[in-house]
Amino acid sequence: MIRHIRALAAVAALSLSSVACMAPIDEEEIEVEETTQDLVSRSARFETFQGIDGRHYFHLIAGNGENVLRSQGYTALASAQKGVASVLANGNDKRNFDVREAKNGQYYFNLKAANGQIIGTSELYVSKGNAERGARTVRALVRLVGEATSEAAPRRERFELYTGEDKLTYFRLRAANGESLLGSQGYTAKASAKKGIASVQTNGSDVSRFDVFEAFDGGWVVNLVAANGEVVAQSEAYSSKSNANRAVKRIAEILESRLTVTER
Repeated sequence: MIRHIRALAAVAALSLSSVACMAPIDEEEIEVEETTQDLVSRSARFETFQGIDGRHYFHLIAGNGENVLRSQGYTALASAQKGVASVLANGNDKRNFDVREAKNGQYYFNLKAANGQIIGTSELYVSKGNAERGARTVRALVRLVGEATSEAAPRRERFELYTGEDKLTYFRLRAANGESLLGSQGYTAKASAKKGIASVQTNGSDVSRFDVFEAFDGGWVVNLVAANGEVVAQSEAYSSKSNANRAVKRIAEILESRLTVTER
């Protein structure tokens, strides 16, 4: 996996009282970020789903289909929806974003409330610059979302193709509960991304092809590795090793059958 890889930090619970403590926004910063950010799509939405651990999560999805932020796990859907409101309240201030280096040398960022509690976490990036660009994308998209509403994630096992902010083509594997189980590197050609999907189908039904590792404290990630040692795709991060291992089993079961491919 080269660039975009999904990640989830195991994060603290968030109360809406922290939302009101947000620091004032620098209007000049907003203008600069809006004019320099090359957004593929000027729209965004929040999706909710129930994970393999029974907890509820939300994603922030750009209009092009790119997943730019994932939440902690909540015991109730209503709590996840409150988390969405907190993203909108805190996600337009640069000071609430913390870019960090993962244990494997990649980078990710956390979105925090004014009291330091983590609201959401990004995917993994191969460079700090890419992670910073991802944070700018979240800030720009948050400003486009009018209300703290969410919708259920698509509930069908399938591959999805989309174009990222860098104009490269990516794919992800969706589970029946709407969760994104695997994400790809960026490809310069759509045909190459489709070959990557074929490689996932070839290798993913064999659990021995998966490598589970701790990317950062509380974040366990799954790599799907081809016979030649190349990483074909990588998961978002899970809050425990046991959850990551359950994801491996789920992925292998899903890939025993051929799946449809949808394009955005």
